[in-house]
Order: sequence, then structure tokens, then C-alpha cells
Amino acid sequence: MISTTYAEIKREVEAIASDVTDYARAEWYQNVTRRTGKTGDGIDYEMRLTPTHLRGVVFSSTRSTYYVHRPGPFSKLGRRVDGPEFARLMHEYRTTGKLPEGYTVGRFTRTRRPVGVFRTEAINAKRPRDGKNLWKIVVLDYGKRVVKERLADIDKALQSAARRVAA
Repeated sequence: MISTTYAEIKREVEAIASDVTDYARAEWYQNVTRRTGKTGDGIDYEMRLTPTHLRGVVFSSTRSTYYVHRPGPFSKLGRRVDGPEFARLMHEYRTTGKLPEGYTVGRFTRTRRPVGVFRTEAINAKRPRDGKNLWKIVVLDYGKRVVKERLADIDKALQSAARRVAA
């Protein structure tokens, strides 16, 4: 009976871990601004089996995945300006002493010359802009919700395994 119920529970736990992993991979790059592939592609799951515990663990092979946040409410994207635009901006900076609205400087030299000029743009309003930790949202919170929804399935699997052994 124990081996039969163990197999049924293992199947359900593995299905839950697989679903959470698939959801996290699908939603990861919908919530961030840079799509480098370094953080979202390392998400995977494994089954950890011991004599007393059975766990489906969703993890990332890249440590930086755990520290990614969605953009905050005041986040902006900066795009480095190209040569001709930089020349036009430097001409305006020399004449007025400041850059036009919508531009920012990476740093100033000792002589107050701007280096690394960026054009700032607002982040797309369709994306969530709350600054929350992405791992918590797409893996931990979603995983808890899936487990609560599937408790009935786990219970049914246990009952059917017990009926088969008893029969």
C-alpha cells in the first residue's frame, strides 16, 4: 500500500512542480524590461526523495534569478545616444549649460563635461510596475495557489490507491 500511494503522490507532486516551472518560464520575460536570457532560462525543477519526505522543488541554476525585480513605479529606461545626437547635445550643453529635457548623464568629468549621455523613456504602462521580487510572484506565490487548487487531486489519488490495495 505504501509503495502504491507513494507512486500516486509522486506523480501529483511532479505535475505540480512541472506546471509551476512552465508558468514561471512563460511569465518571466513578460515582467522584466531586459530580455538577456540569463535569468529566466535557468528555471527548472527536480524531485527530492528521502525516506520520510517527497518534494518537488523549483529552482534556478543562476543565483541572480532570485534577485530580479519588476520595474518600480518611477522606473525609466535609458538608451545611450549615438554620435550625431551626442554632438548636437554637446553643442546645446556648451551654449546653455544644461541638457534638454528627457536626457540624463552617466557622469561628469573633473571639468564638468558630461560623459555617457542617455535618452530616458518611460517604461511601457502595460507592464506591472510595482518593484516586487519576480521569483516570489511567478514561482512562490503561484506555486502556493496551485498546491491549494490541487489538494483535492492529491486526496483523490490517495483514496484510489488505497481502494486498489484494499481490493
